[in-house]
Amino acid sequence: MDTLPEYMGRINARHLELYCSIALLTSVAAAQSGPEWDKFSHFNHVKAYAPEGDNTKKWYVFYTVDPYNLETNVSHSFMSRGTLTSFEDAQGFESLFKMTRKTFSYICSLVMGPSMEDMNRYTFVDERVMSLEDRVAVSIRRLQSNEPTESIASSVGVNESIILLVTERFVEAMWEPARHHSNWTDSSEKDQIKSYNMHNCCGVICTTRIPFGPNWDHEKNGSTLMQVLIDPVMRFRNIWLGSAGMNQSSLLQDSALFKECEKGSLLNGSKLKVGLDGSEVGEYIIGDAGYPLLPWLLTPYQEEDLSDFKAEFNRRHSTAITHALKALARLKDAWKWLQGESWWPANLESQSKIIYACCWLHNIVIEMEDDAAMLSTKRRNYSKEVREIAKEDAVRARDLLSQHFLASRSSEVGEEGDEAASSGSGAEKKKQEAQTRTTDEEISILTS
Repeated sequence: MDTLPEYMGRINARHLELYCSIALLTSVAAAQSGPEWDKFSHFNHVKAYAPEGDNTKKWYVFYTVDPYNLETNVSHSFMSRGTLTSFEDAQGFESLFKMTRKTFSYICSLVMGPSMEDMNRYTFVDERVMSLEDRVAVSIRRLQSNEPTESIASSVGVNESIILLVTERFVEAMWEPARHHSNWTDSSEKDQIKSYNMHNCCGVICTTRIPFGPNWDHEKNGSTLMQVLIDPVMRFRNIWLGSAGMNQSSLLQDSALFKECEKGSLLNGSKLKVGLDGSEVGEYIIGDAGYPLLPWLLTPYQEEDLSDFKAEFNRRHSTAITHALKALARLKDAWKWLQGESWWPANLESQSKIIYACCWLHNIVIEMEDDAAMLSTKRRNYSKEVREIAKEDAVRARDLLSQHFLASRSSEVGEEGDEAASSGSGAEKKKQEAQTRTTDEEISILTS
């Protein structure tokens, strides 16, 4: 994510020279109203630059603390607060856009670039020019609603054709600067997100159908399958769209995720020791019974009478799948255009970009606003080690892991019992001590 590191606010220095992206420069140029102010405002002098083409200093911000001065060639119209976002209270803004103003400002900074600069010709019906914030607000309203476009146009005072054009341009502008929000994690972050109460699990793979609404000719566009890998905080860490006629199985085998995992170049990080004999299980993801059982993709047991360790595996597996399905429900509830009831472009590439944009927006909201989420600022940094998938036995790996789960559960229950007993004996001891205190001691405690 394009932000200054938190430690910048603690650096004691007089001068700062910064070379950054146009998105981060926009946040700096916003000064007190931007999210980066507290990180650089204490420097006596700041020079910040963003490139365009071969010019590394095309865009700039010059800041001086005393006397206060801030100069920038970043267009004011691109930073000015739009008509549609002029809420005096944060609650009203968040109620309408389902995100904080800080998150909204970050999204604006992502799309503030050459692809949006020629849009000053787009206006409201009263001929007022739409600012960048207005255009982003219109696009978000369109993506968040399953109402007809004409209804949204009437509510915001913009022609229907303008809403569709602005939304398509917004989605196009998101394509490059936002795509890292669904990047596969690097090794260090992956170790931190392994969860779902399934040791060494790196995510849940799910497939869902995205229906397309009618296009300009009022013809139904059909639908497409989307395969996603979901992490414990409900972010989509890998997205793959299918082509016509695909099912869950063919979509999986077509995906880059499948091909890289089969080659051993993904899910090739730390291994989990699951036995006293030194047995280990590699990194894995989980999926429902519709997926094949693979060394890196574990599915539930299908037998009738399950042993205790198999039942424990299925219990944890089911809980994780349910949690992941909630992420898909949250996506479609927040970005209702994915429900397919309103207009969609007929072009397949444009359809795909809308789906990706909604997934990235879903992730951005979580990363900016959910305390449980880690802000993913890193680019891809895969392990160079190649995992020898062909030598691994998926059935054995699942059995070993299941036995490990059951053993760890028994251990956890035992520790909880010991803690409860210890707590109880401690309370009893304190009670006895209190009963033997003298009156003078009690007064001393009360008045100390």
